[in-house]
Amino acid sequence: MESIQHIITDLTPLLQQYGYYILALAIAVEGMGIPAPGQSLLIVASLLASSGKMSLPMVLSVAWASSFIGNSIGYFIGRQFGHILTKKEWIKPRTLAKLHQFIDRYGMLGLVISRFVEGIKQFMCIGCGIAQMPVQLFLLGNFLAVTIWLLVFGVAPAYLHDELGPILAFYHKYQIQCWSVVAVLVCILGWWLVRRLKRRKISIEE
Repeated sequence: MESIQHIITDLTPLLQQYGYYILALAIAVEGMGIPAPGQSLLIVASLLASSGKMSLPMVLSVAWASSFIGNSIGYFIGRQFGHILTKKEWIKPRTLAKLHQFIDRYGMLGLVISRFVEGIKQFMCIGCGIAQMPVQLFLLGNFLAVTIWLLVFGVAPAYLHDELGPILAFYHKYQIQCWSVVAVLVCILGWWLVRRLKRRKISIEE
């Protein structure tokens, strides 16, 4: 709980001074692969919204749009200029190798999983672009990733702020079990969406 309180103390003045603009900027540039406290600002903004100091619908709308757009820009940067990024080693070879492993193993669902893995989430969208992931597949994965991420770090803190300490303690103790459940749920959701899209495509062709 001390780490959460530390984050709140450090970032609250930024939100009070710059409001939704700093939230949008930090989240967007984080999606482009530039280190920024986007996720931390989202948590603090959600907590401020729970006390009436910010608007929760506005926080969620700004965060979702900024994350989706920032991730998409990161993807197209990787797709168009990936050869330059790798040649100049602006993305470390070790990080790039991890990104490729993630993409090869999880594909579109890797976007969702990576949102919760520090050290990879900042570069995942660029990595998808470098790997030339199909645009439609990326956009669908990006939609799922941003929505689930927003539910966890935007909606949950606003409604579970009093229980945030025990929840985080439980998560740190049972991380593997938690992510096993999340992975299963994401796979089921992804399978359902892909199946629905295929059915819609078949019905259109007929």
